[in-house]
Amino acid sequence: MKLLHRLAQRALGLVDAWYYRRYKLRTLGPVLFIGRAQYRGPDMRFEDGTLLRDNDYIGRLHFNNASIAALGEGSMHRVGFRFAKLMRESLRKLAEAAHNDPAFADVRVFQGTTWIPAHGEVVGFVSTPLPKTWKTRLLSAHFKMLMWVFAPAARIRNREQAEPRLYWLTREALARNLGKLKAG
Repeated sequence: MKLLHRLAQRALGLVDAWYYRRYKLRTLGPVLFIGRAQYRGPDMRFEDGTLLRDNDYIGRLHFNNASIAALGEGSMHRVGFRFAKLMRESLRKLAEAAHNDPAFADVRVFQGTTWIPAHGEVVGFVSTPLPKTWKTRLLSAHFKMLMWVFAPAARIRNREQAEPRLYWLTREALARNLGKLKAG
């Protein structure tokens, strides 16, 4: 089983490397990658008044799976604390990029898709489940494979549910909550 796990990790690592190059992602701290994409969908108005329209540019967030796998084994809580620390660092880097990087000057909203249950409201994330479609079921299967290969805690790897969720973070919410992202 260990050999199969290592082979799967290597194969998905190659897929991640291809994806990184294909979508011109940049490393953003220890657990996030970021790219630019055009939003395709209905207008969305967030609580802070930010309006996202079809064809607006968004910052597309992706997890660095290899970095998350490197968190090591341990209880779900210990791994969760380590992940939260690295996520705060990555979000501080996101705030720097949003403020200083000309590539993100026109980005008002950052968005990512993950299997992680709803959380992050304290720093401004809004989370919504994806509608149940064949694409969502395929994404759920992909997330289950990622959890099996990359998740450091056994309880995370063995979760039955891998409900794909969209996470949204406006530039305004990120700036307003930056103080909550102190190192620690």
